Amino acid sequence: MLVSLNKNKWLYTWMREHWQEDLYKILSANDPYVKRPSTIKREVAKLLNSKGYKAKLTNGDDIIVTMKEEDYIFLKLRYQ
Repeated sequence: MLVSLNKNKWLYTWMREHWQEDLYKILSANDPYVKRPSTIKREVAKLLNSKGYKAKLTNGDDIIVTMKEEDYIFLKLRYQ
């Protein structure tokens, strides 16, 4: 099942609960420059890929995640 992160904001809550430190590293700018939103989304997609999910960044700056339908339903009921 393909899941859009832009349309399913509860998925960010799930990610924050499980990978808080990793997301903090992505969002905090250790550089003197501010990261672009597209760069942050690309790094979030890489994080999902490193955790075993298939994720891809679209041209419209949306992250599409592939997950099992059972996982999607369980997570949606829990976090929405």
